[in-house]
Amino acid sequence: MDHDLEREPLPIFLRQVHLKKLSGHLYVTARDFHISLNLIKGILANGMSTRFDEKLSVLLHVMGRINEEQYNFLGGLHQFSDDQVTEILLDHNFAKKKDIFYARIYQLRRMAISIFSLQRGKWIFTSGEPDPPLRETYEIPLAGILVEGARAIDHISFYAGQWQHCTPVLFQEIPQDCEIYFTERERDFYAAVQRQGSRSCRELIARLNMLPMDFWRQVLAFHLLGIIEFEKSSGASDISRDIAALLELNLKMQSSAVDGLELLGLGDSASAAEIQNARAEVLARFAPERFGSAAAPEIKKIARQVCQRLQAVAARLEVEPVLLDEKPRREFSAAARRLAVDPSLPEKAPGREFAPAASPPAATLKNGVHEKAWELLLHSKELYEQHEYARAIPLLKQAIKLEPGQGDFYYLLGLCQSEAEVMKNDAEINLKKAIELKSWSADPVYALGILYRGQGRMQLAERCFQRVKEIAYDHTGASRELVDLRRKKAAGKAKTPLMKKKIF
Repeated sequence: MDHDLEREPLPIFLRQVHLKKLSGHLYVTARDFHISLNLIKGILANGMSTRFDEKLSVLLHVMGRINEEQYNFLGGLHQFSDDQVTEILLDHNFAKKKDIFYARIYQLRRMAISIFSLQRGKWIFTSGEPDPPLRETYEIPLAGILVEGARAIDHISFYAGQWQHCTPVLFQEIPQDCEIYFTERERDFYAAVQRQGSRSCRELIARLNMLPMDFWRQVLAFHLLGIIEFEKSSGASDISRDIAALLELNLKMQSSAVDGLELLGLGDSASAAEIQNARAEVLARFAPERFGSAAAPEIKKIARQVCQRLQAVAARLEVEPVLLDEKPRREFSAAARRLAVDPSLPEKAPGREFAPAASPPAATLKNGVHEKAWELLLHSKELYEQHEYARAIPLLKQAIKLEPGQGDFYYLLGLCQSEAEVMKNDAEINLKKAIELKSWSADPVYALGILYRGQGRMQLAERCFQRVKEIAYDHTGASRELVDLRRKKAAGKAKTPLMKKKIF
């Protein structure tokens, strides 16, 4: 049975796959590509994508595993399967088996994460393990994919429509086996929600002064791992009042004299944050999914049209927080006044196509800045290899100022700081930053585990090494560290003296 992505988003289904450890084949079709994923007992085992930027040769080039000349040689082979390209890479000594293994892990994780932002398409899941078994399998747990996928969603109306009037129910604390997947900011968010007590999501957004997009991304990340659930709030709004408000808004949209700010219930002096919050709140309140059996089918149709027109207006007004904060408020308000709602807008709202990138797009740099940053990195690497850590640290900080989006800079900085006792806290921060920027690489995760082990934080170290194994299953260093940690744990238990029997 086919499922519609708009009505049944894949993140919610993948949550069930993870929690119930389901096996089967997931096939996703969009307008101009398709993705298939093979899952075995809640683990991503293999997959395939027809997207150009998810081809193995493209990713090896992006990851720096093959050079420009080798990539150009492979340029005419994009119609070949990844297995065929692998054979060519090995035959011509373009890449090592280890490089291809890491690239495949990155490729599979990237394919899985990319489906979180799909807004239109179909998906079908066929349960059961593949018969015959897959020729090549990997062991990629879904937990990390679910969290990274939640961070990538760019449409929140479904989740807000479902849960904005519900109260989040949280664990007393984040389970230790899940903590490694979350950033410090996400953990702080979890603690902040706990401190607020029993409040609806709508109230929490206002009280925490958050943009709705940020709130729903973080809530979804915890929900997908089963750490946050939702229960109906006793103060949930009456759907009949929302239907009446929807019909009134639909009538306003027929008038060419009504502008975008007025539709959102705002005046000319509205700030950028107020505009963002109001837009998200209106879209969530009138999301078509909210009007089910309690309303006639025509109401759901009107809700869909209203939301599409609101999204179109938002696109025309270019409601982006960064852009708005850079413009005088009165300038934006004047522009908004000139843009009235057009009742003849097409039903499909304009939206950007999702095109995932391996790393955030680099900002436009002045001539020589990029080269200067990488010269500093190379010099710092030489100093690191000569154990001149104190001299390398300021050079790396300078490189980060020049080009702050490069995970390699934070990784080497964290390694250098790990060698100085007084800088180990800074090392932890920079290694975590490197993990965020180099999500495909096991190296910064392994380095963080070594740092924790040296500090005696054995549980955190063990979770890091387990995470390394998820990214790179054959990582010998992590395997060795896990064995060593388990031996020490077993030895500690054996040395515990038995309670002596009391003899009368």
